[in-house]
Amino acid sequence: MSEHMNTPTGRSPFRRAREVAAVALPLGVWAAGAALVAAWRPELPTPVAVHWGAGGEADGFADPLRAVLLTGVVPVLGSLVTGLVLRARRVAAQERRLVAGSATGISVFCVGLAVGSIAGQRGLADPAAAPSPMLAALVAGLLAVLGGVAAARLLPAPPRGAARASSAPPETAPRLPVAEGERAVWSRRATMGPPALAALGVGGLVLGGLVLIGTAPAPLLLAPAVLLGVGLLFGSVRVWVDERGLTVRSPLGRPSWQVPLADVAEATVVDVRPMREFGGWGYRVGRDGRRGVVLRRGEALEVVQGDGRRFTVTVPGADQGAALLNTLATRQHS
Repeated sequence: MSEHMNTPTGRSPFRRAREVAAVALPLGVWAAGAALVAAWRPELPTPVAVHWGAGGEADGFADPLRAVLLTGVVPVLGSLVTGLVLRARRVAAQERRLVAGSATGISVFCVGLAVGSIAGQRGLADPAAAPSPMLAALVAGLLAVLGGVAAARLLPAPPRGAARASSAPPETAPRLPVAEGERAVWSRRATMGPPALAALGVGGLVLGGLVLIGTAPAPLLLAPAVLLGVGLLFGSVRVWVDERGLTVRSPLGRPSWQVPLADVAEATVVDVRPMREFGGWGYRVGRDGRRGVVLRRGEALEVVQGDGRRFTVTVPGADQGAALLNTLATRQHS
């Protein structure tokens, strides 16, 4: 089977401007935060509180502008990664949006938390009386979501029909016998493997413990709740193969992923090693550009789309799902 990836041969000036904006957004957030703190400096104590103990008392202090400038590591890395991804030809539109949105969202949170905690100290004479930054963390989290979505939408969505398969799966692809006119549906639940669950649990316990002993700031108490949310969203998924194509959906209904039947060039079974091939568990983009919902090591259903992109989901009984998907795709092209 020939795998040809459709890539744009040129970029309009408007599209290039949107890409430049997506790359510059994390740095712009950082610059805006530094400008605000510089403007507030006459109203701030010197130094300001930058760390709070488990009881909410300020116990770490630094120069206000220096504290914000140090957060620049995250935006700089975010802009760098976004720029590299946008230059790469093999990265699909969805992943470009994901990277740009994540880089801006994380930058907004880090800078917003620093600026918000400093904003609460305006007019204070004693930085030790600085209020807990918990409210600043919540506001920064909300702004991070909004900023991430806005950055993702700066980049164009994939063109409709770009991944459509031009022919049926090859004769060598596995198939499942289905009578003409018969409707067939395959569905299995995929659950996260013990290593991934252990990583989430240990991560939450470590972060919570660091806060309780006063080594980490109090807002990190939100981290175990975030990790629990990640477990609920990605700890298990339901996988369907039917006349719509391949559908993968989390227990809450969102997020979900779908490869339409018209886009299926071939479905196969592969063996996945999460850390080596995808760098971890959850929704991942592999080193070779593959997208995947990777919950455990072992067999996975992989779909090759008409533009050469691949989508992978680790699921038991992947051979049956792949065979049925090839059968339905062949039927559509007949």
